[in-house]
This record gives sequence, C-alpha cells and structure tokens, in this order.
Amino acid sequence: MVLSTVLALFAAVGTYRLLDRPVPPEPTVTAENNISLTPDEPIDPDDATFTTFDDQTVSFAAVYGAPTVVNFFASTCVPCITEMPIFEQVHQELGDSVTFLGLAVADRPEDAQELVTQTGVSYRTGQDRDGSVITALGGSFLPTTVLLDSDGTIVDVHTGELTAAELRALIADKLGVPG
Repeated sequence: MVLSTVLALFAAVGTYRLLDRPVPPEPTVTAENNISLTPDEPIDPDDATFTTFDDQTVSFAAVYGAPTVVNFFASTCVPCITEMPIFEQVHQELGDSVTFLGLAVADRPEDAQELVTQTGVSYRTGQDRDGSVITALGGSFLPTTVLLDSDGTIVDVHTGELTAAELRALIADKLGVPG
C-alpha cells in the first residue's frame, strides 16, 4: 500500500511538472529549414522594403504599375527550387505584360544568389531578410506566390508549389492576363 501511494505521488508530481512548462509561441511564417520568420512588428505592404543582392534597399511600392507576381523562396526549400524554372518559363512567355519579382526569405544572400543563377531566373530578385515582406503580403510558409494588380492590391496569395499550368491559370484568372 505504501508503494502504490509513493508511485501515485511520483506520477502526480511528474504530471504537474509536465503541464507547468511554458508553451513557446508559434512563429507566423516558417521556412522549410525551420527558421522563424516572424518580423518584430507587422508592416503595411506599401511601407515594405526589400534588399537587392548588391545591398540596395528598394521600396516594395516601386514594383507597382503593372500586374505583378511575387515569388518568395529560399535555397533550402525544395518546392521553391523546383518551381523557379517554371516561373522563369512563364515570365519569358508573358514578357512585359506581367512583372515578376523573386524574394529570398531569411536566406543567406550568397546561397540565394547561387540558386537564382542555377535555376536560370532572369527576372528581378532580392531579399526579404527578416520575413517582413512575405508577412505583410499575407504569406505564411514557403513557397508563397502573391499576385498584385497594377495598383499594388493583393488579389491572390498561394502557398505551395505551382506547376506552369497552375501559374498561367492564376495569372489569367486573378490578373486578367492571358497566358
């Protein structure tokens, strides 16, 4: 009887200690390499900036003026790597009718640049170093693709890998640009 009381006491103490642990907050955006991409505070998309690979800061609003496809990627994200040549293919097909922008999220600049070169991407690319742009545009995981109309209004946020047909359909349906 004493043994069962002692065992019950140990079980109760163990359960209390397990339940008493603080629960860590969940990040709002996570890359496949488990990097937390939660910015310090949310920003308005019009106030967002990204950094070019030669370290120039660019206002995100500078891309407004034409329908825009923004593809967020990381060199450690396999679906991102798979879809980047597809984005380049559709970019070449559509020419100047749609602006394409690729932003590496919380990635080492040299790794992101190498990926851009390896995948043959020729459209404008840069860095979203702290995840503030993807978060401001409604992204939650990688890969994320955001479609903006010519005024910069978000018309669609797609999370996950896209095929060429899916990308063309999104651009036609959401941006009104036939592919």
